Amino acid sequence: MSVGVIVAIVVGGRYALRPVFRTIARTRIRELFTAVALLIVVGIAFLMGMIGLSAALGTFIAGVVLADSEYRHELEGDIEPFKGLLLGLFFITVGAQINFSILLGEPLVILGLLVGLVVLKAAVVFALATVVRLDMSSRWTMALLLAQGGEFAFVLFGFMISEEVLPREITDRFTLVVALSMLVTPLLVIFNERILQPKLQANQNQRAHDSVDEENEVIIAGFGRVGTVIMRFLLGQGIKATVLDHDPDQVDFMRRFGMNSFYGDASRLDLLESAGAARAKLLIVAVDNGEKAKEIVQLARHHFPHLKIVARAEARRDAFELYQAGANWPVRETFDGAMQMSRKSLEFLGWRPYAARRAANKFRDYDRDLLIQQARMQMDGMEEEERIARARQMMKDLESLFVQDATEEGKSELQDTWAENENAEGR
Repeated sequence: MSVGVIVAIVVGGRYALRPVFRTIARTRIRELFTAVALLIVVGIAFLMGMIGLSAALGTFIAGVVLADSEYRHELEGDIEPFKGLLLGLFFITVGAQINFSILLGEPLVILGLLVGLVVLKAAVVFALATVVRLDMSSRWTMALLLAQGGEFAFVLFGFMISEEVLPREITDRFTLVVALSMLVTPLLVIFNERILQPKLQANQNQRAHDSVDEENEVIIAGFGRVGTVIMRFLLGQGIKATVLDHDPDQVDFMRRFGMNSFYGDASRLDLLESAGAARAKLLIVAVDNGEKAKEIVQLARHHFPHLKIVARAEARRDAFELYQAGANWPVRETFDGAMQMSRKSLEFLGWRPYAARRAANKFRDYDRDLLIQQARMQMDGMEEEERIARARQMMKDLESLFVQDATEEGKSELQDTWAENENAEGR
């Protein structure tokens, strides 16, 4: 009977609650949403109590039912004020149930159970992380973060007591062990960050750099999200590149897909020399570490002044520093995306595609010139106040430039032709 009721709740919640919430959504009354959600939780918990099951199990099933609703995000926002209060009440209740006299009376038994739980769960998580091919650092981080027992264990223990599955003496010990595993988790995190991760990094650095047995016109430093896309694009144009990356796991992983790359730190002169930097034409710095990118750019500019350097920057300040370090073209990874959004916004506001693209290109070029001029002013030792005044004047000049551009005439035919060509290409 119990199984039948649970199945009925899950199936009914999946198909019956949707029209109910859809009707409530049409009323646009947030309080009604909250009231109905709480009513469902209390009602399912009461129903579980009537058939002899734990009310805590009922609230868990109610949460699963509500989480499966298409209105789960709105529900989550509505019950957010209750979340912290109920979580605090839950843990206070759990803490009140812990029998610390067991810890004092059987310290070795509790310690053994605690170590067994943490080690077993960490081993399972580590194995799963290995299956999905995470790098060694991420495997250990996941294993230690998820090694503790979960809150749902307390719900299961309460259900076991109510159903007399296990005696209270055993569940009290299990409850204590799970609570202690949560207490140990911050210590495991500190151990991972301060001891384990530095050792893993040191062991990783002990691996000998790969011997680079190819030379190409292009060298890519960094084979992560950005570097992978760049390499694929260049290969599509028939251009080969020598790829360097400091993460051996990433190098080995990408080799499985037929993408040749070499392990090594691109900020080392001997590696750049073996990669053919003296004869290459272009260096693309795609690493996701700003300081490392700056170090690579400075090294390459000093020893290989003929190289053109395109460098990835996270923000404007990073692009500013990379240009000062010697990059020919620092690319802000958020800026280009913002410009595409701006251009499309103008089109949705009624601008012709040509005019929107022209405005976006003008702003992009002007902003890049502004960045270069600011970098040069700082390199020349100009005071900060004067640099700020110059930047403000340049922004005013940009506004005037846009006004002047908007008043120009004779572009209608060109705009229409360009728009027609672009639409034809899109089709």
